[in-house]
Amino acid sequence: MDKKVNPQTLWLGVGIAIGTSIGVATNQIALGVAFGVAMGVVVGSVVSKRAGSGLDDMLSEHVKELYKQEEWEEVLERSQDHPVLLLKHSTTCPVSARAYREFMAFVGSNASDPAQKMEYRIVKVIESRSLSRRIAEDTEVHHESPQVLLLDGGQVIQHTSHGKITRKRLLQWAQNPFG
Repeated sequence: MDKKVNPQTLWLGVGIAIGTSIGVATNQIALGVAFGVAMGVVVGSVVSKRAGSGLDDMLSEHVKELYKQEEWEEVLERSQDHPVLLLKHSTTCPVSARAYREFMAFVGSNASDPAQKMEYRIVKVIESRSLSRRIAEDTEVHHESPQVLLLDGGQVIQHTSHGKITRKRLLQWAQNPFG
């Protein structure tokens, strides 16, 4: 059987192994592992782009795009059981493109953690303008794009927009949603 290898996962493992070795050799294990993870993510991302996998594959695997108001209502309902992270994304805006990459980087690291029960959704605000407006009305959060909303218990518990959308911030939310 021919099994496809995910280059990001492979290089992350290689990076961690190298970083751990460096950390042991220098008595700085945590720093070595952190370096290895960073190296693995960077190399894995570059290799993945060249191998044809990447954000679009992740979108189909972990992130569901919302098109209809019924899907939005289902998201609100699902957020009663576990957090849902929603990105409102403009496909024509460079700031939104950067936010999209940050969001997807977060999803890539968070979705593989079995302890995380978070779901991920995206709304393309130009293509689904009425849905985007409806989300702003229902959540009472002024529409901005790009914008990330963290929903839990049927309501927004965190939100941010533009340059404040970073993988680091989203990781903080995942670890402490109410903080």
